[in-house]
Amino acid sequence: MNTIIVHPTTPEEASFLENLLKRMKFSFEKVSEEIVTTSPEELKSINNGVDEANDSKLVDSSDVHQKARALCSK
Repeated sequence: MNTIIVHPTTPEEASFLENLLKRMKFSFEKVSEEIVTTSPEELKSINNGVDEANDSKLVDSSDVHQKARALCSK
């Protein structure tokens, strides 16, 4: 059987299509797409982290927790 993917552009269109499919007794599933926006600073930080991971410069999480505890206890 074929699959048809529809991309409504407004909540009203999505609601209309859902109601129409229900009335026509079509089986369907809703899948949400979440768009995440990042600032240039966040993107730079992410890219720095990826570069560090690629260069094997990651720090063990227990070391990070120890340093955080030390900073918070001051």
